[in-house]
Amino acid sequence: MQNRIVLMCVWLLGMLVLSNAVLVVGAGAKAPAREVIALTTNAGEGVGIWMRSPDGKNPRLILEIDGDPIPSGLQWSPDGNQIAFFTKLEDNIDIYVVDANGENLEKLTNHEAEDSWPTWHPSGLRMAFQTNRDGNYEIYTMNTRGDILGNLTNDPAKDQYPAWSRNGRQIAFASKRGKSLGDIYLMDGEGEILQNLTDVRGEDIQPTWSWDNKMIAWTSRRSGNDEIWTMDAADGGNILKISDLQDPKAGGFPNREASWSPDGKHIAAAALGGGQANIRIHPATGNLNWNDLPNIGLQNRSPAWFDLDFVVEFSVELVDKQVLTWGWIKQVGGDD
Repeated sequence: MQNRIVLMCVWLLGMLVLSNAVLVVGAGAKAPAREVIALTTNAGEGVGIWMRSPDGKNPRLILEIDGDPIPSGLQWSPDGNQIAFFTKLEDNIDIYVVDANGENLEKLTNHEAEDSWPTWHPSGLRMAFQTNRDGNYEIYTMNTRGDILGNLTNDPAKDQYPAWSRNGRQIAFASKRGKSLGDIYLMDGEGEILQNLTDVRGEDIQPTWSWDNKMIAWTSRRSGNDEIWTMDAADGGNILKISDLQDPKAGGFPNREASWSPDGKHIAAAALGGGQANIRIHPATGNLNWNDLPNIGLQNRSPAWFDLDFVVEFSVELVDKQVLTWGWIKQVGGDD
């Protein structure tokens, strides 16, 4: 109890010191009260976005939406109040947001090109996303009203699958620059390339950050199949294979769309194959002792893990010329 009081006092003090600050996350008015995994399905009890507990229990449909492709790329807002995703409901593939309770569906982009794979800046004020509106896949940013702020990449190669770190300092993304089939790169919020984290034969795509910003999980074909791997975010070291398609119990299903558990102990991913997909929970240790969640329909995809009761370190930075303070406060040390 004492630890929670101390953390709350630190937060209040920060707000008083930063008199012109804008608190953009943490209220959690619409966020799930318990740890959940959001996912999508296109068949079974209901087409759309579902919530369920990490053990697969208590599934519930929050938004019935029959998009083509199936709603994909689910991303929680930093405060858990909204979910961003992409699908084709009208003429084009666009980015949408919806409240965590399934209300207030809003279309953010409206362009004849494909706008997809949104990722939130931790301030909650803007997103990065991939688009081919200029004839080539690049990474752009927009505010949460859908106003385009500019492009972060401008390269003849395809730049895709952006993932903003939870401290807002870096964006991981996949690129086919050079002679690569696809590598994972890091850039800052201005689009300056910081480093190439992977450089091996085989396509590397769909990076995602651990909640503490120390690790990145991604999908790689370096072993000949789509598998989930992890590495240190700082330098690409300590590479670990998390899934194994060749294991007989894996069913020969490629693995994509990784999402870290908030405590960093597990990684959810979509196992695809045979016209079906299911959500598989992998230990982050790579011991291959995974668990398949019960399927809701034929295509269970795009897992997105969220837990409101989790610490993200406070950070202060300049965004759009405003000082922002953000963070979640977690119960630590129990009630003693």
